Amino acid sequence: MNHDIIAQTLRTYFVEKGKTIQVIQRYLRMKYRLVMDEKLLEKRLQNLSIN
Repeated sequence: MNHDIIAQTLRTYFVEKGKTIQVIQRYLRMKYRLVMDEKLLEKRLQNLSIN
């Protein structure tokens, strides 16, 4: 479950590089054409932190 694109992106850019949620949203939209809600990304980040 933790090997999907969103989890990898959150781990790389938010945890390791310290980017904001808005930058991650823009990256996912441009690179993978995924439109993600900010609340959903925050929830995924919380789930990532628990695991």
